Amino acid sequence: MFSEFLFRKIDNSSLAIFRIIFGLLIVAECWGAIYTGWVDVNFVEPKLTFTFIGFEWMNNLLGPNMIYYYGAMGLLGVFIAIGGLYRFSIIVFAIMWTLSYLMQKTSYNNHYYLFMLVTWLMTIIPAHHFFSLDSFMFPKLKRLTCKNWVRVILIIQLFIVYTFAAIAKLYPDWFNGVFLNGHFLKYSNILEHKYQLEGLAKIVGSITFAQVISILGFLFDLLIIPAMLWSKTRSIAIKCAFFFHIFNSLVFGIGIFPYFALAMMIFFYDPVKIQELVFKTKSFMMDRNDEDGLITTRRIVFSYLLMFYVIWQIYLPLRHYHIPGNVFWTEEGHRLSWRMMLRSRSNDTTVYVSVPDKKGKYQKREKVELSNYLSHKQASRVGSSADMIWQFSQYIKADYERKGIKDVKVFVDSKVSINRSEYYQYTNPDVNIANLKWSYFGHQLWIMPQPKELKLSFLD
Repeated sequence: MFSEFLFRKIDNSSLAIFRIIFGLLIVAECWGAIYTGWVDVNFVEPKLTFTFIGFEWMNNLLGPNMIYYYGAMGLLGVFIAIGGLYRFSIIVFAIMWTLSYLMQKTSYNNHYYLFMLVTWLMTIIPAHHFFSLDSFMFPKLKRLTCKNWVRVILIIQLFIVYTFAAIAKLYPDWFNGVFLNGHFLKYSNILEHKYQLEGLAKIVGSITFAQVISILGFLFDLLIIPAMLWSKTRSIAIKCAFFFHIFNSLVFGIGIFPYFALAMMIFFYDPVKIQELVFKTKSFMMDRNDEDGLITTRRIVFSYLLMFYVIWQIYLPLRHYHIPGNVFWTEEGHRLSWRMMLRSRSNDTTVYVSVPDKKGKYQKREKVELSNYLSHKQASRVGSSADMIWQFSQYIKADYERKGIKDVKVFVDSKVSINRSEYYQYTNPDVNIANLKWSYFGHQLWIMPQPKELKLSFLD
């Protein structure tokens, strides 16, 4: 029964439209990153980049060539949009985007991760079988239908994103408006001093306004997918989605994510109605039946693979529950978890080194000038996250070894502030982090316990 549901034929008009929008968003993201200087800031100017742990070798890719790299990805987006050399284009883009994603964490953004996941899904989705250059040049490739699993897996992916985004908001500083108020105060100042709109500025800068938006944001994330799935609430839900995402785009400046999320909403609508609206002369009933389905065994295997993918996507946002400490404090398990726009985090960090003399006796600690290694943006963020602290410690150790100084000790004194709180000691400043291994699935013992004064959970 489940297999029949996944592999029944549906019209592929929605898929063709999504492919076009997806390709254009790739162009906007990649060429826009060049135009705005984002590539320069994150890949050209830095001497090193904070990769995902295990991918430090990717520092070798840093430099001006990254501009051409992003230019090439944008060009692949054009081919994806028109459906030309689609399989080649989407696979090459998936590899390039994944490498780019794994290459830096300084400007981490959840939509980069979602983009990566959907890109790899699109490598197995036959999005080029209709209304594409490929199907025009190779008529035998043309199909008017696709299998139902295509829209099912994309809907499930969106459900996971929004649901875990809602769950992550279940903490005090979200519902009391403290986090969002910090953002809205900037706009309040602009309204008051630049436009002399004192009344509106007072409203936007109030904690009440932030609390209302916080509650609405939580409800949107929690309810939008169920509301889109139910035909009676779909028209209201899509209007709310447009308002929500355009508001986020204007206020928070989060790139293409709002438009990407809106584009995926097309899969909630009846594919036949999309066909009747956009491709009026097409009928999916006219499709050939020579590819009615895969061999039963292959269907079963493919179904289990999809199931494993979904389970893995559910596990990743939950993994921080088996790591000691609150993820808001430790940051362990934060990435890949749809913890979007949840908290502000600043740090006051000093890094020290101690080197041995000829007799092996360690000398007095010396302060490391972060500007000698890091860009301004990197220096402002390195002390906020345990993995970046550990990586930087390893980099300093390796740098001293290149100079012929071995067994250098690296100490990090980092204090963090969450949602404009007081600064609290985040790392143990007396631990030589350079000599420690990274615990991939556990807790880093050199992270200090969460201060009792800092309330990051309703259970605190």
